[in-house]
Amino acid sequence: MPGTTISVGNVEITAVHDNEGALPLSMVFPGVDAELWVPYQQKYPECFNGDNNENFAAHFDCYVIRSEGRTILVDTGVGSMATNPGSVTAFAGGVDGRLLSDLQTAGVNKEDIDTVFFTHLHPDHVGWNVNNDGPTPVPAFPNARYVFHQDDWEAFRPPRDSEVFGLTFWEETLAPLEAAGVIEPLSGEHSITSEITAILTPGHTPGSMSLAIDSGGEKALVMGDVFHGPPQ
Repeated sequence: MPGTTISVGNVEITAVHDNEGALPLSMVFPGVDAELWVPYQQKYPECFNGDNNENFAAHFDCYVIRSEGRTILVDTGVGSMATNPGSVTAFAGGVDGRLLSDLQTAGVNKEDIDTVFFTHLHPDHVGWNVNNDGPTPVPAFPNARYVFHQDDWEAFRPPRDSEVFGLTFWEETLAPLEAAGVIEPLSGEHSITSEITAILTPGHTPGSMSLAIDSGGEKALVMGDVFHGPPQ
């Protein structure tokens, strides 16, 4: 849950919240007939929304991980109408997210973050990448390297972003990072600290990655988009 912090050995993981929205069941599970969802809609009504409960009630959350003096942000949410307008309109009804304020509530300044790690490069995971307050977009986390798997970088470049999602997000959220020279594409396993390793876990996307944590005799795996609620 957002605001919750857990410890895995010496590693601290804090959940932070960006936004809520709706994911149409017909989009997420195109091969599942609508009537098959009825028992789950009755048992877990809080997990659905829409006039006919035709959507998953989605929560767009991120994580702050502290390890060996490092501060790592996992994903950057959906963003705002200023930073990622197509995605905020599609996934959150045009309502700006609140990741930046939630980070402050958790005691994390943008300048504290030294690594932004993307589980994958879908548009609802890259929304707060840039700051558009000035004449040109700049990285929102000025001291961070932005880390992801290169297979996703190739998979969603324009025009693939609009072909796959029916909206554009690359030029707004990812191209400015490349221009600023702050991206770090990975081709395989990568140690972020001695306690945290980025590993390739493809399936949801070609370059989906997870963080394997091993500290003080305890282990955890931080993943993206494994499931969106109990019905799954």
